Amino acid sequence: MVVKPLSEDEIEKIKEITPNIIGEKIRFLRKSKGLTQTELAEFVLKDRQYLYKIEKGLVTPNISTIAILAKAMKIPVKKIFEDLD
Repeated sequence: MVVKPLSEDEIEKIKEITPNIIGEKIRFLRKSKGLTQTELAEFVLKDRQYLYKIEKGLVTPNISTIAILAKAMKIPVKKIFEDLD
């Protein structure tokens, strides 16, 4: 298999859509667990506004924050990334 470099356009598109997809997935999973933003934020020692910004795709959480959110919701980290393909 030959690996080709990504174009600048492909990279920019990934940077643009990834925060929204991750945020939507975290919101969906949080709600499916019956948690409010405030409850989940308290579980992970984050501000509710920060969680709101993650869910709206306004900020991009680092991988550690994503792992912490997944653990708090008792789900595998990979579940958050399922829709990124």
